[in-house]
Amino acid sequence: MKKLLAAAMLAVAAPVAMTAAAPAALAQKAEGEVTIPAPPPGKGQVLFYRTGGLSGAALGCAVFDVGAEDKLSSLGAGKYFILVSDPGPRSFTVKSLETKDALTLEIEEGETQFVRCKIKTGFMSGRADIGPSTETEFRTKHKNPKLVDADDMSEAVRKTNYPG
Repeated sequence: MKKLLAAAMLAVAAPVAMTAAAPAALAQKAEGEVTIPAPPPGKGQVLFYRTGGLSGAALGCAVFDVGAEDKLSSLGAGKYFILVSDPGPRSFTVKSLETKDALTLEIEEGETQFVRCKIKTGFMSGRADIGPSTETEFRTKHKNPKLVDADDMSEAVRKTNYPG
């Protein structure tokens, strides 16, 4: 009888406990929100991101300037980085074992543009895909974004994302 009474009390208390925990979970979500700084005077910037997920979770999305051998940064699942740039056209590429994808942007002074990288299903491994995005899409699809580790960035990108 004591076990039955204890189970009934737990069943009644569980919804109350879950309700009490909900505001803490919402507070954590708000804490994870990214503050995007304005670009420096005379510059524009691009925020590259990759949402989390199971598809291609073990693969990185290496971002390069078109024609460059050194990567700007690698995006793991759930990661982002900001690239400050002079205004004007700039082309980027992502590479994987099976494919190469490219995107050209017109960087505007004082503007932040958003670019998402997805890992799509490929024949032997995932295929990196890069495309334009929006701040709204970044904030709704990127629930708990984390900055790319400093050692996964080029020196120029590291200075922007890890000043000092």
